[in-house]
Amino acid sequence: MAGRAKDEEGYSVEAQENMEVAVETFRDSLIPIGSEEANKNVFATIKVMVNGIRRRLVDLGNVDAPEGPLKIQLMIFNKEHIPLVMEQLKEDGFKPRAEPGSQYVKIDVPPPTRLQLMDIAADVDRRTKSCIGAMTKIKSNTAQRLMKALDNEYIEQRTAGLANKNMEKTFVRLEKESVKIGMLKKIDILGKWYSPESDLEKDLYNKYKKSQEKKAEKA
Repeated sequence: MAGRAKDEEGYSVEAQENMEVAVETFRDSLIPIGSEEANKNVFATIKVMVNGIRRRLVDLGNVDAPEGPLKIQLMIFNKEHIPLVMEQLKEDGFKPRAEPGSQYVKIDVPPPTRLQLMDIAADVDRRTKSCIGAMTKIKSNTAQRLMKALDNEYIEQRTAGLANKNMEKTFVRLEKESVKIGMLKKIDILGKWYSPESDLEKDLYNKYKKSQEKKAEKA
């Protein structure tokens, strides 16, 4: 029975592995998100008239910020479009710069507004909820498999109960971890404008503040 019990516990182990993958995928998805996204998103709304057709700026070139969020760089695919892009940017209140023969257009932009940053933070919230939703689905699907295995007498009630208990512990732990990951990202984006959304986030934020205060005292 000992060897069989080990195999049966594979239900909760598999669920844990899948939940951990969901959290890591979520963590990786946040890497490119930051305050520079707010300014880059502004350029996604700009349209340029090309041969009588209004085309999105992002379809004419890449928008990047390699030198920081306040220095936008456009790499225009077709050099013939650069004068049109420059003209439109000037109409929109920007001061674009381009070197002769270069495909790059550079624009200095002001710091993003609070509203722009809140939009980016809202995207982090959506990704956090999506991660938790994915883990909830993993837990639910595994619980259904356990019920079927129990009904078919593949496993005992005690084993199913233990697997469910282990799975719930894993879910609670990783839910906290995902909320904390999202919280830290929002703090990085919003700074002084950050405020926790849920009770769990409030609790994690209070612990975070205390840890920061202790670090400040030691410094």
